[in-house]
Amino acid sequence: REPRVVTTDMLSRETVASKKRVCKPWLDGIFHALYEDLKAYYAWLSEEERFAAIEEDDEAELPEDDSADPANVSVEEWLHRASIAQRLQNLSDAERALRNAAAHNSPRAWERLMTMYASEGCIKETLVAVHELLECYESFRAPHPPPAPQQAVHAIASLVGAHGLQKVRDAQDAIAPPHPTVNDLFHLAVRARWHGFAN
Repeated sequence: REPRVVTTDMLSRETVASKKRVCKPWLDGIFHALYEDLKAYYAWLSEEERFAAIEEDDEAELPEDDSADPANVSVEEWLHRASIAQRLQNLSDAERALRNAAAHNSPRAWERLMTMYASEGCIKETLVAVHELLECYESFRAPHPPPAPQQAVHAIASLVGAHGLQKVRDAQDAIAPPHPTVNDLFHLAVRARWHGFAN
């Protein structure tokens, strides 16, 4: 073999390349995470579009792999899809994924829906999610009303702070009689003098 000949032109190119500024590793990590989220998000949407197209076409045969069918997606996968949609700031897809997970009586899905609705200031939806979350807990535990989970306390407190206790109570009465634990939280709002309890 002939020895490699290094010219000054090659050296100057190598020194320029070595001095070239590269992103910081933490910034590369952020871009990589964003890329992976976008890839998973668009794979989810394309699966749903493919399944919807198959359902519309009566003559088409269903594929053997029917993982795109929403009925065959696990609760964990729906929660993962909701996390991706929330990170990408697409709350409508996040809500849809969480509702699909909540249809399987998942307390984690109801808790995340409740937190999302409370942060958006949606009174009715938050109260329904609180009630469903408490029902899930009761179905897994003893029949007596458990103490309210901390997330439910925060959700009710943020609603009372944003809209006032009376408006939240009126919304609860319009939906259904309050769950005993929610009723206890309304009394706690008055005793602890939460922000907005007098409104």
